[in-house]
Amino acid sequence: MRWPGWTGAIAAALLAFATPAFAAPPSAVQAANVRVFDKAWSLVARRYWDRDLHGLDWAAERDRFLPAARDATDTRALYAAINALLARLGDSHVYAVSPERRDFARAVGKGEAESGFGFDAYESGGRWRVRAVRPEGPAARAGMRIGWVLVSVDGRPVDVDAHFGTADTATLVLEDEFGRRHTLMLEGEPLPPVPSRRALRLGGGVLLLAFDQFAPGDDRWLRREIEDIPDLRGVILDLRENEGGEAEVLDRVAGLFANGRQVVLRLNARSERAEKTSGRAVWLGPLAVLIGPRSASAAEALAAFLDESERAQTVGERTAGALTAGAEHRLPDGGRLTVAEHDVRTPGGARLEAVGLAPRYPVTPTLAQLRAGADPALAKAVALVSDR
Repeated sequence: MRWPGWTGAIAAALLAFATPAFAAPPSAVQAANVRVFDKAWSLVARRYWDRDLHGLDWAAERDRFLPAARDATDTRALYAAINALLARLGDSHVYAVSPERRDFARAVGKGEAESGFGFDAYESGGRWRVRAVRPEGPAARAGMRIGWVLVSVDGRPVDVDAHFGTADTATLVLEDEFGRRHTLMLEGEPLPPVPSRRALRLGGGVLLLAFDQFAPGDDRWLRREIEDIPDLRGVILDLRENEGGEAEVLDRVAGLFANGRQVVLRLNARSERAEKTSGRAVWLGPLAVLIGPRSASAAEALAAFLDESERAQTVGERTAGALTAGAEHRLPDGGRLTVAEHDVRTPGGARLEAVGLAPRYPVTPTLAQLRAGADPALAKAVALVSDR
């Protein structure tokens, strides 16, 4: 079982529903489009964890969205129609990814696609807000600031399926906190890759460990980093950028911080089964977990497990609320469909989907702190593990 990265889930949820082009594509293209659409539709009908599909008339939903899919003139429009259908379920782990987007995600994972404008934005309440600006990138040089809202790209609404690489250009319109608009003309360029695993010794015997997915080898990396410090006094896991990953890795990571075999989460469909910790514990001392709006899926499951078992103090902001268990299926054109085949509960029975996990110690940075590079949540976590 997998919990695919929340990046894909966000893309599925936010893709605008595309209307057909005025000129219908050739019949062969229409037939291919229908094959992809119907494969996604039927897989959900057969594999989704709620056999009643939340009361939806799934056949009627097919009829509603099929014309846009059939008449799509490109892959982006086809997958917009498919995801508009899937969004009717309101499940974070039901979404489709086009072949192009899948290839792009793979390249990013291999460090082959680190180019572009050098900023990151997140969607909240229908608005895209800049959350990070790389100081060495084109966006920073053009004056973009954290907290600005991205209004349009080349005169069109934000499209999460658009990617800009080296030498690509675009005109961005942003709005600052005072309502003033800024027009930035940017050209993409190569950027230094950001490692998905980061370890930092903070002094006083405290170790900060950040990892952005649950991928094979993450548990071994965590173990090595912890065992390399003989005078370790406290560990902080930073899951604020972690969007999920593989269930087997989650079980092994949870086992690093638990004494004995324990339930990590409960999977429900036609019957209930439990995922449990595996492996040998490496750290049973003071532990804090940093979480936030981008902590999703397996990251939420780990934080909830450590919080409920009182193994760790959770610090930061409420998580994404994206916790069902998805399995990936291939579509006829090479795209991928994720279907939530199990609902998920925490060991204590809480459901986090669409709700998220509230940290035990809420800490929300101000805009001034974000722009200054201050990290009050980390400061709180350091204090918690140092006092125990």
